[in-house]
Amino acid sequence: MRFTTYFYLLLLSVSVLLTGTAPALAQPCTATPGQPACTFVAVDVLTNQIVEKLCVGRTVRFDLCAGRRPLVYFYQVLPGSGAYPSPCGPGLQPSPFTYTPTAAGPITVTENGQNSSPGGTSTIYFREFQVYDNPVPAFTVAACSPGFVQVTLPGGPYDSYSVQIGSSTLPAARNQTLTYPVPAGAASITVAGVYADNSLCTRSATQPLLQLAATGPLTIQNITLQGTTAQLTVEPLTAGYRYSVERADFATPATFQPVASAVPVGLTGFTVPNALPGLYRLRRTDDCQQAQAVSDPVSTLTLAVLAAERRNELTWQLGLDPTSYVLTRTPPLASVVTLAPSARTYTDTSVACGISYTYRLTARYPAGVTSVSTETTVRATATQAPPTPQLLATFDERNRVVLTASVARFAATGQLTYLRGTVPVGTMAARTLRDSLPTYTPAAAPCYQVRFEDDCANRSAASAPFCPAVLAAELADNRGSSVRLQWSQLRGAPVGPDSLRYRLLVLNPDNSVRTTLAVSSRGSYLDLLPPTDLQTVRYRLEVTGAGLPAPSYSNIASVVRRLEAYLPTAFTPNGDGLNDVLEVKGRFLKTYTLTVVDRNGQEVFRGTDRTQAWDGRIRNEKPVQGSYVWRFEALDEAGKTVVQHGTVTILQ
Repeated sequence: MRFTTYFYLLLLSVSVLLTGTAPALAQPCTATPGQPACTFVAVDVLTNQIVEKLCVGRTVRFDLCAGRRPLVYFYQVLPGSGAYPSPCGPGLQPSPFTYTPTAAGPITVTENGQNSSPGGTSTIYFREFQVYDNPVPAFTVAACSPGFVQVTLPGGPYDSYSVQIGSSTLPAARNQTLTYPVPAGAASITVAGVYADNSLCTRSATQPLLQLAATGPLTIQNITLQGTTAQLTVEPLTAGYRYSVERADFATPATFQPVASAVPVGLTGFTVPNALPGLYRLRRTDDCQQAQAVSDPVSTLTLAVLAAERRNELTWQLGLDPTSYVLTRTPPLASVVTLAPSARTYTDTSVACGISYTYRLTARYPAGVTSVSTETTVRATATQAPPTPQLLATFDERNRVVLTASVARFAATGQLTYLRGTVPVGTMAARTLRDSLPTYTPAAAPCYQVRFEDDCANRSAASAPFCPAVLAAELADNRGSSVRLQWSQLRGAPVGPDSLRYRLLVLNPDNSVRTTLAVSSRGSYLDLLPPTDLQTVRYRLEVTGAGLPAPSYSNIASVVRRLEAYLPTAFTPNGDGLNDVLEVKGRFLKTYTLTVVDRNGQEVFRGTDRTQAWDGRIRNEKPVQGSYVWRFEALDEAGKTVVQHGTVTILQ
């Protein structure tokens, strides 16, 4: 037996000398009895300190305890508790031996001490160590308002953490979210993991120190209702902070509750679906709960509109009195509506039956803050007869009767039926109608009425008959040196005929006024001084006053005076300056044709206006005594052709 042991030790010594490793033993490793209290220790390589607990990634070596025999030692590390090598030998490594743990948990270290002396005793001892994990702390930093930072610490594997900001280091429990003040000048934050029973197994991580920008104003500038959705427009918000919308009932204006459905629109507003009436405000905070602030509240403006008899009744809810209101309507309001700050109702009487009106109300507050209602549409209604329309009749320059109707509160809606006498001449929405009459005289002046029907089929009474003045003119003598005028009185003025003013207008050919003359309503006038330069004299009567909204004009009446041409029976083209040429004289001569022929029927002269005269020459030869025949032809302003014939004699 002693020989066998000796032989085995000899082979082991040779193997160690040749390979540097212990040979495999055929049997499992078993501990040598009588293991001393201290066999070997783990020494941290970096600090050269003996450690009882190891760290992942931190290298240790195994040294003998004091008083151990000088043998050749081998070591092997296996994960687990009581993890003994089997077979004993292949994994053993000679001393000096270092080991770097890669995973947390228990490990079993096997030590094989080989005695190289013949007959010497070898030993196998085991020792267990605990390996601790030491990951980089995965903490998060949340930006807070200036002067504060929030740190969220992880859970395991560390028992606790230390937090260093600037020169200050504070302990912290794991799995906590903590707020710290930030010392002046600090730019980073370092968190280290700490074990209660393992001071070497610690690691740290550093992150930049994040802080939010200083806050700006917290103001709701506008709240607009669009259907059931409220749109809040705010002063631009500072990024990084938390913002929420809160609401209070009008009955309890100091009790605000969060509005969970509010959706932010960037940094400029919020959308609140299914918004309830009330007071709305903004709340601002940060992750450290250090920037708590609320805005001034702004009230919603809820508008309701109901149609009543020829009016629309507006009512609204508003929690805070504004400084002013702006009411808009489509179709537009006739004038600006002024409402008192405390007003909550308004009656719109400027409506027409059957027309849909869309209203929107805006409440204005100081600093440009506004609250805007949703657009509300209602169709105006009525059952009573509309007001009687007003009518004005006047002749235009083409002697057509122009009828202009107006209906109070109905500027453009409904239908108008115009009547000449009792006969309808047109039904339309237009407020103006032109009527061409075949004949009319002062004794038979046309009279008109109009009635109105609104869009709810309510019909008004017919207006009072309106009869424009009709003017007639005739020559008072054969040559037209005076003109007799007659006219009918205007009837149907709103105030009455006694306040009417008549003025006779003498017109130029282009219908511009040449002269005017105030006349009475008695219906006749003799013009003793008609224009002498006009063959056609045109007259028109202007009637004003008595509540007429505009002048009413009569038709244009005209007279045409006779065109006259005179030629001498003889002339003497001898150059003495007296009666040397043949020329046309007369009244109202403009253009004409004058031809002169000799006794053979040959044309010797042709003239077309009064600047052209015949000096008796024929083809530039001296005048020849004798008789000549002339023919005068002209078209007067009435379209009548005037022809005259005669003879003229050239005398020497």
